[in-house]
Amino acid sequence: MTGNFDKYKMAVICGPDDEDGLIRFFGEVDEYRYHLECLKDYLYTYYNDLAKQIGADDLRNNEEIIIYLNAMGNIVYLHSPGYGLLFIPKEVTEKQIESLYKMASSFSKTPIYIDYYLTRKHGKILAQEIVDYDDGLENTEVLDRFLNSKPYIRKR
Repeated sequence: MTGNFDKYKMAVICGPDDEDGLIRFFGEVDEYRYHLECLKDYLYTYYNDLAKQIGADDLRNNEEIIIYLNAMGNIVYLHSPGYGLLFIPKEVTEKQIESLYKMASSFSKTPIYIDYYLTRKHGKILAQEIVDYDDGLENTEVLDRFLNSKPYIRKR
């Protein structure tokens, strides 16, 4: 798994309704400039009916797509040069957590920021909690701290 993030814009750790725990890398960096276009193509590739239903082509920011992916139980990781954004739904499975640790340990030098449980409030999409990168911790330690502090993250 090492080096994959040099080639891809995003990864999705599938939820229980798909291939639980499977990590799908998507969006080769040579092909996509923006995460939004990559997310739209991912939605059309794996959830075509949903993409058409919500009018994915008209969506204007990453979170407008990620909220749907999270609602289906998927964990979404967006990779950028120098950092990564991790979007975790309210409920995750044991297999997803295992895959999340494998993925995070494969790019331990890249700081990750976590947006937990995206919801719609007052016409905006907001995370219930945002966890900033801690300069003194490895990514797996950031995950440990986050997952251990969330008794309300239910594992399906």
